Amino acid sequence: MPPTEEYGLYIDGDWHGRERQFEVRDPATNEPLATVASASVEDAELAIEAAATTFEEWRQVDHSDRGSRLLRAADVLRAHSDELARTETLETGRPLGQSKRRIGGAIGFFDYYGGMADKIEGETIPIDGDRHSYTVREPLGVTGHIVPWNSPSILAARSFAPALACGNTVVAKPSPDAPLTVLRLAELLGQAGLPAGAVNVVPDADAVAGKTITESDTVAGISFTGSRGVGKQVLKTAADTLTPVDLELGGNTPCIVFPDADLDAVVEDGLKAYDNAGQICFTISRFFVHADIYDEFADRFAEAIDSLVVGAWDEEPDVGPVISPAARDRLVDYVDGAVSDGARLLAGGTIPREDGNFYRPTLIDQVDDTDPVACDELFGPVKTLHEFEAEAEVVARANDTEYGLYAVIWTNDVSRVHRLVEAMEAGVVAVNEFPILAPQTPFGGYKESGIGRTKGHHAIEHFTQVKSATISYE
Repeated sequence: MPPTEEYGLYIDGDWHGRERQFEVRDPATNEPLATVASASVEDAELAIEAAATTFEEWRQVDHSDRGSRLLRAADVLRAHSDELARTETLETGRPLGQSKRRIGGAIGFFDYYGGMADKIEGETIPIDGDRHSYTVREPLGVTGHIVPWNSPSILAARSFAPALACGNTVVAKPSPDAPLTVLRLAELLGQAGLPAGAVNVVPDADAVAGKTITESDTVAGISFTGSRGVGKQVLKTAADTLTPVDLELGGNTPCIVFPDADLDAVVEDGLKAYDNAGQICFTISRFFVHADIYDEFADRFAEAIDSLVVGAWDEEPDVGPVISPAARDRLVDYVDGAVSDGARLLAGGTIPREDGNFYRPTLIDQVDDTDPVACDELFGPVKTLHEFEAEAEVVARANDTEYGLYAVIWTNDVSRVHRLVEAMEAGVVAVNEFPILAPQTPFGGYKESGIGRTKGHHAIEHFTQVKSATISYE
């Protein structure tokens, strides 16, 4: 990257435009971290044009060669993993150890799709008469990627890698809260042998670039991760050009704990709900615990939560800050409102320090299922605890949400596992572990958690179009 803390737009393998700039701030201090160029409409159009030109070259590269370059990219990223982790930590506030795991996950996508690039296959179709019918999967062209701030490395890699493996090119708009990791990722992909223009990154401070990407006739596919409101607007805009879109729009994950569960494991894994200060789309939001073990779990889990260390990344904390003062103040309002309505504060619920955007990991119970603190996606280190007695009851309550991204079940009863996996209204279900994620497993939501699936073969389906051919040889 440039040797100073001023960053440009990354277009066609080079740095562009510092005429308009915005500040990126460190969530641990709210002090300026860097200044970044803010893309104009013309900048975004230049990036789309560069991607369109490079697409004609990249689509002709042999599948095995594309795969080799993506595998080389994984090696380059691996060599720079410490740098990338530190960058992501500085701009998001995530503890460094957690960022290192996220960078490892990002690298895994390039390993996985590098190996898949020469396995994107069509099919032969039996057809009457002297005819041969078959299909091929072809790339879409220029693809647009709207990347959120909470996990920029892994969420960029999750869509960049399959798009590139299929022969597409990329124009990405990262969040203005965390653009630095995505910019560096793009530069390193170029160093790994991807052609200039294969990956372009156009951050902005006012949604100009994102709007240009979603409105463009040239962009042939869009991948979006973010809020429901913005996602719905992206879908409406893309409808005008009939551009295919996959949307991941958040969640309100239930975790259901039955009496036969390993309570030690539940408590230990449950603390992962506070990773990245709870700012993860699929993180557990609501714990439903059977009445037989409710009090024991509440005591043990609250004690474990209180032991978590909150602080800036260089203090080696368990939990860092939330992304902004507004995000912290929103949590305060939710928790204070719930407590004033009769909720019981079991852990946390305070601002531990005035510098930065810190909020103690919090657990509250005696909350009605319809309370906003239990219904809304809080996107922070605040969780609710609920008691249940019957399986059918808890399934209905867990499913009573507008979201349906992820669900967690703890039980050793195999029959119950299969019943609940079928009954949960969620795109992903984890049993006896949280989280369970891998590049090869599809990821996406039911209901208002989004449409489409990322990862695995399903991402290949999104980033290709099917051509059918029938040949008569009578």
